[in-house]
Amino acid sequence: VTKAGGVWMVMAGALSTGGGGLALVCGTAALLLVDLVLSYTYLSLFWGTLHFVLSFISLGIVYVIIKSLQEKSVVLFANHKARQPKDEATEFEAGQDLHKWRLLSESGRQRWFYLPELQQASSTATNTAQTQGATTGTEPTGLEHLSSSKQQEVWERYFLGFDISKEVPELPSATTPLDAARNGMKFFEKLQLQDGHWANDYGGPLFLMPGAVFTCYITGAELRPSQKREMIRYLVNRQNKDGGWGMHVEGGSTIFGSGLNYVSLRLLGLAKDHPAMVLGRQFLQSNGGVAGIPSWGKLWLATLGLYKWEGVNPVLPELWLLPYWVPIHPGRLWCHARMVYLPMAYLYGSKATCKETPLIRELRDEVWTQKWETINWPPLRDACNDIDRYVPHSTMLTIINAVLRLYERFQIPSLRKRSLDETLKHIRYDDVQTKWINIGPVNKVMNMLSIWFAEGDSQHFKNHRPRLDDYLWLHKDGMKMQGYNGCQLWDTSFAVQAVIEAGLDGEFKECMKKAHDYLDITQVIEDYPKRDEYYHHISAGAWPFSTRDHGWPIADCTGEALRACLYLRASGSKHTLSAERYAAAVNVLLSFQNTDGGWPTYELKRAGSYMELFNPSEVFGDIMVDYSYVELSSASMKAMVHFLQHFPDSPRKAEILPALDRGIEWIKKIQKKEGGWYGSWAVCFTYGTWFGIEALVMCGKVLGKDYRNDYHVLKAVDFLLSKQNKDGGWGEDFQSCVRKYYVQNEKSQVGNTAWALLALMAADTKHKDAVKRGIDFLMSQQLANGDWPQESIKGVFNGNCSIAYDSYKNVFPVWALGRYATRYSQGVPSVF
Repeated sequence: VTKAGGVWMVMAGALSTGGGGLALVCGTAALLLVDLVLSYTYLSLFWGTLHFVLSFISLGIVYVIIKSLQEKSVVLFANHKARQPKDEATEFEAGQDLHKWRLLSESGRQRWFYLPELQQASSTATNTAQTQGATTGTEPTGLEHLSSSKQQEVWERYFLGFDISKEVPELPSATTPLDAARNGMKFFEKLQLQDGHWANDYGGPLFLMPGAVFTCYITGAELRPSQKREMIRYLVNRQNKDGGWGMHVEGGSTIFGSGLNYVSLRLLGLAKDHPAMVLGRQFLQSNGGVAGIPSWGKLWLATLGLYKWEGVNPVLPELWLLPYWVPIHPGRLWCHARMVYLPMAYLYGSKATCKETPLIRELRDEVWTQKWETINWPPLRDACNDIDRYVPHSTMLTIINAVLRLYERFQIPSLRKRSLDETLKHIRYDDVQTKWINIGPVNKVMNMLSIWFAEGDSQHFKNHRPRLDDYLWLHKDGMKMQGYNGCQLWDTSFAVQAVIEAGLDGEFKECMKKAHDYLDITQVIEDYPKRDEYYHHISAGAWPFSTRDHGWPIADCTGEALRACLYLRASGSKHTLSAERYAAAVNVLLSFQNTDGGWPTYELKRAGSYMELFNPSEVFGDIMVDYSYVELSSASMKAMVHFLQHFPDSPRKAEILPALDRGIEWIKKIQKKEGGWYGSWAVCFTYGTWFGIEALVMCGKVLGKDYRNDYHVLKAVDFLLSKQNKDGGWGEDFQSCVRKYYVQNEKSQVGNTAWALLALMAADTKHKDAVKRGIDFLMSQQLANGDWPQESIKGVFNGNCSIAYDSYKNVFPVWALGRYATRYSQGVPSVF
């Protein structure tokens, strides 16, 4: 056992330091050689031989690990096809008057309400109060001012797909890039909400809403009839031509998407003989039913009684009782993975399953290809349909799962109870600290479900239901569940930078004031209590992705928000933060830097890349630890450069400059041989390369080096120029994210074009004609009212799932046009 542990440490060291296979093999060989000499020096022939045989077995373990790494690197993108939407004529129409929906926003909290339901609820509450002689307080808080007499705002009409030509008339045609930027901002200003942020569709993933539907069905938490109708409309509209659903809206049909969304529609009330259900059932039946649904789908179906827990690989709650120094402790996981597998551990450990109903019995016949009673469950634990599999199970994970299944057969009841209590303690903590929003939609509804199984209809459980509305977004295609409770802070930060760099802040003073007010109220002002006990990074001074209530600190959100605030300060705005609050943000940014020199998302990287050997998801890549990313690094580094420009005598300067130097070296190190940088959070190389170039150029200025003529920047410029289309634009496909190399979109996209142009102008490229052609493309695509058309989806996460950022088509063209007009075309260094 000691020798196996020694080999494991050699492997862990080699992987975490980037030594790779050579260091691993050399270290193992040296260990075995020493062992051979010691065995025959100090032991008898028999014991020496036995001793060495055990060491040789350790070498076999290393071989398995190396083979697992090789398997992990295989990406089965051949099975990931583009979505084939149904014909427009077959789309499910709205079953209610969309003119009666209203969006309520309070300090960034977004909730959609259907007025007839509010009026009915208000009438019921009034009648009850009159009968009882008291106020019941059942009317939803903050909704008193919503009434049928209140007309829809322009942003509500825009999101719902109505004609807004009266509110946003055509503008004079732009004859210059600055005119185009101004027109773009005149339109985008109309979409700013009263509290100062920009709201937008942050949907795209199709595996999110089923969790909410399942949880409400199991617990009896009520979805309003209007919500159910719009959810049905959305899911039917998003059904592919072959009858299935993808994992996301631009993906080909999968068992993960199809199984969960078919069941959701039935739970929402759609009859099994509805054409969408008939088509969906045909897809499932022709692909083996839900037997090969990925592990997350298995767990969800098990809570409904549509999969048996014997067919689900273990997610042991006992892991939460391990000491933190254990390399695979859950506290070392990337926070999104940690906060999802936390309630999963509770649900698996308690074998939580809802009460069987007639509908559940019907669904067993509809989603399975064989009789429920005849299913052999154990072989299905590792079953994953090829059309779903993105990251295969490693051999190491297969071995570990076998060991965990053996443990599960003989687990100790008292230890299981203690571990379930520990997971519930962490679940409750996350609920309270995020005001029941949680870090994301998956763990939000899983936490809600876990609390219900543990406590029933408790007050803690009841606090969950109102926050479910924060995730539900109504759009012209129906109601969806967003990938967060919105992207309010993120979009607002970019919009401020775009306006000010274009020199338009004087023309949009009220707009910028409202935006600053939102930035002000969203900064996190204190750390979580007992944060070390619950594995949280510091958060005081940081900005989250959406709202202060959400609270989870993120490096690039902090960087972009800090930059936006400093832009406003530089523009002479009267609305600024205190110097202490800027410094608090820098303190967080410095704390985020990983040992490799880059910046992660929410927390430091707490374990080596070997943790990916244990990735059980099958459908998501690189989810186990918080890696460094070029986007996060660049945003953090550029913000600190701006901070030094405003506070050159800051005592943190002595820490900032070395941090920037380490960051630059890391960014240069990860540049692709073709010249670009891989973008992990948007599509893809145009996005990542923009961040890479700007980080080098801006940080070089304060470090005394001009990176505009550096090899790395020139190589990146050549890469971008090689991807420019004949029409002057750039167009990159989501498959770039999946395949890890540049995949051309069928046509140029304004988002990719804007990112490429911002990068080229930051590099101060001498290829001015190429930049001018890109600017002309952006101007040619602008609509008469200043908007730009919606194009292919632009966001991505974990390499395999797209997500919408609808504001990107507005913000980044304005930014690129403004930079060109006020700086690049004037011969001014282009990075503000």
